[in-house]
Amino acid sequence: MAVITELHRSDIDHILEQYGLGSVGNYRETTHGIENSNYFLSIQQDGAGPDRTEYVLTVLERETDNRSLVMASLDRCSERGLPVPQLVSTTDGSTTVNHQGREILICGRLPGNHVIYPTTQHCAAIGRFLARMHLILKPLAIDTAYERKLAWIKKVATECQNTLSKEDSRILRRAVNQVDSLLDRNDVQRIPQGIIHGDLFRDNVLFNEHGLSGVLDFHHAGFGFWLFDLAIAMNDWCTDNGSMDREKTFAMLREYNSIRKFKSTEYWCFPHFLLYAAVCFWLSRLAVSVRDDLPEGFPRKDPEEFATITRTHLMHPFQIHELLLSN
Repeated sequence: MAVITELHRSDIDHILEQYGLGSVGNYRETTHGIENSNYFLSIQQDGAGPDRTEYVLTVLERETDNRSLVMASLDRCSERGLPVPQLVSTTDGSTTVNHQGREILICGRLPGNHVIYPTTQHCAAIGRFLARMHLILKPLAIDTAYERKLAWIKKVATECQNTLSKEDSRILRRAVNQVDSLLDRNDVQRIPQGIIHGDLFRDNVLFNEHGLSGVLDFHHAGFGFWLFDLAIAMNDWCTDNGSMDREKTFAMLREYNSIRKFKSTEYWCFPHFLLYAAVCFWLSRLAVSVRDDLPEGFPRKDPEEFATITRTHLMHPFQIHELLLSN
């Protein structure tokens, strides 16, 4: 992807001066990320010899209501030992600076690479991370809601209906109605909630030879259902051609459950939350695919991937039972 906001060496050096980080040696645009502009920086510390330190500079391309939540979540996770980006503070103690009307933040670069073909071991590690993260962030008294709520689903579905085939339009209406019915239940509203990552796809996770080495992009974090956060991850990590891979799914579920035990209602809710998560990302991709005002090079991920996953969850719900996770 081409970055949205282009920065030159002089821009980066000016930004680094505010962080007291020295001057940039090498820098390059990253190829991951679809909403913010990111640069990998190799920084020469003033008078520090030949060694360089690696950082990631992020240009926050849109205003959001969850900025303080993102910062607080990263700080708390980092303090508790989770492998998340560690924010760098400016010389006056702030975590962001303003450049050309955009907020900038800098984090230390984490080791590892993105996984293209996840194994059961990768999925198990994701389950452990999510359970630990949910419990670690539970004390945060920040109630910024996850942005893709039911109202958002209904709004985007209405806007995109006319762009779909007759059959896909029918599938979307049916899926939205099921999500509406799910979230209208009092027992569902009582299942555990807290701060969620909201976007734990493979391109937001790093692994190295030691295991899970980094979880990135907390910019969609918000208050929501923990089970929904898990379902988002499962729809990306545990699917094979649109269907759930049983071994990968249970690897993630078991490891999550070993740290944060599921409530009885969550077992019943599980297939419905897989559908809920699939619909959200089908719609988010549809919403981008129909826009004609985006900058050149802005990535448009194929909505059909999540249309297929949505159909699968409608036609063949993936059921689990409490006994299956007891071993």
